[in-house]
Amino acid sequence: MAQRNLSRALVDNCVEAGRGEQAAIREPKRVWSYAKLADEMVRAAGALRELGVAPGDRVALLMHDSAELAAVFLGAVRIGAVPVPLNVLLRPLELRTLLNHCGAVEVIASGDLADGVEQVRGELPMLRHLCSVGGAHPGQLDFSARCRDVEPWTPAHDPEDGAPAFILYSGAAGDDPRATAHDHSAPRLAFERYARHVLALEPGDRVLATMKLSTAYGLGLGLLFPLMAGAATFLLPTRARPRTLFDVMAAFSPTVFAATPSMYAQLAHDYAELPAPRPKLMATVRHAVSGGETLPIAVEKRVHELFGVALLHGFGVSDALSFILSNTLEARRALSVGRPLPGIEARVVGEDGAPVAPMEIGALEVRGPTFAGPLKTGDRFLVDDDGYFFYCGRADDLFKVSGRWVAPGEVERALLLHPAVWECAVVEDRDDDGLPQPHAFIVPNIGHTASDELAHELMRFVKDEIAPYKYPRQVSFVDALPRSPDGKVQRWKLRGAV
Repeated sequence: MAQRNLSRALVDNCVEAGRGEQAAIREPKRVWSYAKLADEMVRAAGALRELGVAPGDRVALLMHDSAELAAVFLGAVRIGAVPVPLNVLLRPLELRTLLNHCGAVEVIASGDLADGVEQVRGELPMLRHLCSVGGAHPGQLDFSARCRDVEPWTPAHDPEDGAPAFILYSGAAGDDPRATAHDHSAPRLAFERYARHVLALEPGDRVLATMKLSTAYGLGLGLLFPLMAGAATFLLPTRARPRTLFDVMAAFSPTVFAATPSMYAQLAHDYAELPAPRPKLMATVRHAVSGGETLPIAVEKRVHELFGVALLHGFGVSDALSFILSNTLEARRALSVGRPLPGIEARVVGEDGAPVAPMEIGALEVRGPTFAGPLKTGDRFLVDDDGYFFYCGRADDLFKVSGRWVAPGEVERALLLHPAVWECAVVEDRDDDGLPQPHAFIVPNIGHTASDELAHELMRFVKDEIAPYKYPRQVSFVDALPRSPDGKVQRWKLRGAV
């Protein structure tokens, strides 16, 4: 049986329910109602149809997070095309790789980003047009003008079962990019599993997510889930910086706020430097969501002390579009990513594929309605006696010391229990004999100074917390950990520094 087009579930339903004048998307200087979003969506659909875009065609979106991005994304979905949101920080050669990989026939780019595609346009054999939003250069089409002048396309294409609604890329744009196609039912399933079950998202909510819409974490919480709930979402076209977010929170009064632990750390640092009396920026927040990387206990405690909110930390995979493991306000455990959400079966298995005992490290294996069979994520976890999952790093981050496996994430969790540690990352190093040993890179917490004494104290502390062979033989203090544009720690840079 044909699935219902995703664009109807996200926009039409709200308009038909009489909430057309309700705010759908807010930006720093403007607001789009659901009626306005619906009109811009069908205009974008008409413009794409006029360009010859057909169902199944890939349409790459290299656009800053904005109402226009939402309209083009939904317009492509409307006609059965497959939008592919891309990271705006990608360089031309990276764009060439991804655009050829997905087979994009059209690129819709923000005016200041189109030239990056122009530089490799001759190496994109499937690309028919390069469209610019907000100022087109010679050889580029003015997509904004086409949307204004075109006949709106109101019908919603009825996709076949399993037909992709959109594609997301995860990880780096290397020689073998990882693309995940999501069908029209995936956002509904993810919404029920997380946005409804954990967040209880409803029409009166105001959502502020700091992650970019080119990521699964950002697209779900920043656009798809708020629209599906009939709520309002705030999109920030520029880079999310703490001082900017302070202004946004004061004006928007979000009820749901989502960020990575790194962003929470930055917010806490800059908020503490504000002169007294400091504004109560999260007074309206009923859910503060955390994900995308390990949550240091020092960050969690500081956020609670400064903002008065408890972080709901979780773990997600691109295949599920959202979290598959999460804490809730009723059931939380420090340093854990929580327990499986409804509809998700998760277990930790050994090399033989059998479940491991509690508190033993193994590979995460999950099953769910959007996975074709069991999904092996490539992540290492342990589960405690109460069923809480603890992240222990990627499988390819593991290394052996004295013939026994060491998971960097486990050592990092132990370090994060020490009050002197703000952030940390552990990588494999070698001793004078060339044998592997753990090397910890530490960002000191406020009020603590890097020193040899502190380094030895941390080594002893880890020995007392976990198996002694896992303690770091080397400790280096750094001002910050190297991170990718999506906020993940770049361990390979740290390995190059040892």
